[in-house]
Amino acid sequence: MKKFFYLFAVLALVSLSACNDNDETVNKQTARMTINNRTVDGDNVVFSQGIAKVELDYTNMLVQFTTDYKDINGQSHTITTPQMKLNLQGATVYKFDVAGSGDFTGIEQLTGYIDFATGAMWFSFEEGSAKVYSSTHLLYNYTTTMVTNPDNNNHFSHDQSAYMFALNAKGDTCTMTISNFIPNMSGSVQAGQIQYSNLTVTPTTTGYTITADEAESSYRGFYTITDLDIELDTQGLIIGGSFKCSDLDFTLDGRMFPLTK
Repeated sequence: MKKFFYLFAVLALVSLSACNDNDETVNKQTARMTINNRTVDGDNVVFSQGIAKVELDYTNMLVQFTTDYKDINGQSHTITTPQMKLNLQGATVYKFDVAGSGDFTGIEQLTGYIDFATGAMWFSFEEGSAKVYSSTHLLYNYTTTMVTNPDNNNHFSHDQSAYMFALNAKGDTCTMTISNFIPNMSGSVQAGQIQYSNLTVTPTTTGYTITADEAESSYRGFYTITDLDIELDTQGLIIGGSFKCSDLDFTLDGRMFPLTK
């Protein structure tokens, strides 16, 4: 069974601060989370990174957050959403939305998802002719990895590994963390968690590309990867791509949430 990046573990990576309300009838959690934004207008893309203060009300199943982003001209803005109902989409994934402008001027059609199993949150909204796509660190827990030996074409697929990309403040490099890494044809996990730093990131109109000619792992001297080419597409909701390790080919196909397209 796949090892999940559990909610509290992920939020700890992005500066968690949580508490329960003193009122026993209300169970609330507040977290400060790194948010990656892409503002897209035609072929133009502006990346920005900020901090979102997210409040979850588990008693009434509501979410509300304050977050930062930059518009297409590079001007910074802060918005605070109204409380939004969390609607179960299946398993641990909830959807939230505001059909109109709500309580924030100039913002329309806010919609998003949060996965209580992983802590991943993604949302989008419109600002004039531009659209803003925002997410926590890019986490793909629902991913199939195919491992192929190019010498004889022997291969196998598994869903044990999860992939997370922590972008830097400029959005031009990242650290990739792989949970449950299987680097050979044995099918057994060799690294519970492994990291690759200083990968090149390119924000695009549809997501991000992650590339590297070669990257050394946090297991120094072991599991070096080459020819990394990963596409985070469909506004970051979908992952696809490949890399090489130990003379084997690895191909990824998955998504941030199990029920979104």
